[in-house]
Amino acid sequence: MPANVKRLLRHGASVPAHLAFQSLNLPPVERLLYRRHIRAKEAYMTRLPELSPLESQITREMIGKGVAITSLADLAMEGTEEMLAAGAGISARLSTPLTRSQDPARATNYRKLFAWGLDLSLLRIAEAYFGLPAAYDGPKVVYTPADGRQRGTRLWHRDREDRRMMKIAIYLTDVPESGGPIQCIRHEIFDGPIDRDFRYPVLSHSQLERKLGRPIGDKDITSCTGPSGTVVFMDTARLFHRGKPAVSTERIAIFHSYFSRAPRHPFFCERSDLSRSELAQFAKSMKPIQQDAVMWRTTLNLPMRLVPKSIT
Repeated sequence: MPANVKRLLRHGASVPAHLAFQSLNLPPVERLLYRRHIRAKEAYMTRLPELSPLESQITREMIGKGVAITSLADLAMEGTEEMLAAGAGISARLSTPLTRSQDPARATNYRKLFAWGLDLSLLRIAEAYFGLPAAYDGPKVVYTPADGRQRGTRLWHRDREDRRMMKIAIYLTDVPESGGPIQCIRHEIFDGPIDRDFRYPVLSHSQLERKLGRPIGDKDITSCTGPSGTVVFMDTARLFHRGKPAVSTERIAIFHSYFSRAPRHPFFCERSDLSRSELAQFAKSMKPIQQDAVMWRTTLNLPMRLVPKSIT
């Protein structure tokens, strides 16, 4: 099938999601949804989880700055070695496009990554940060070549799944400043309006400066460098962020994605490589809180369940 035809089909399949996005952000609808959101957070306040000292520290940094940096060694979570081996197995195949049915080893590795992201400690941090029950949208292994190109996620952008999000990036390679670190605009420069600004431009550096109305220098950017095993927690809906173009070394990282169990734009979610039926099967052996985080879509109201997910 010609590439232009494929693009048209993908665009057509995503039209319902984009129409729903426009409808939900009409001022009267947004005001109603915002009031419901605030009431839900107030009602859930007494049910927030108890946190360990490290979980509390990460949550405080996320609330204050939108970003927190730690390490796999400090997290000390079960299944980390298996997760790292699975990530290495997937990253070695990134240059060869294979489907799950053609590559059963990749399917097994993906499930190990998926299971790691459901650790109860991570779900507690997400829940405490959102102030609401947390949903998990799965992992992605991302390879960034050292070609210096600015495109895709290497441009400044904000994610659009929910009012607040949490992405956890795990570096599988050392990431110096010239190796493509994750970056965000410091919260002192741009921090909202967090809950009610539903515009999601993708911007070059000069375009971002024009949008914010000021030059953006190194002091205005948090650059998350670190050795292999560095873990970055970031609210990618709240802050403009990017993967800085790598010029000296390639970067390989695993990204785990979280949002509230009733996300603002559910039709922009479901980025997992597992189908809905695979997710349901996978969740059967999990603890109830993990099942709820995986099967979040089943609790959406009917209108939101009827909107097909966007593929663009």
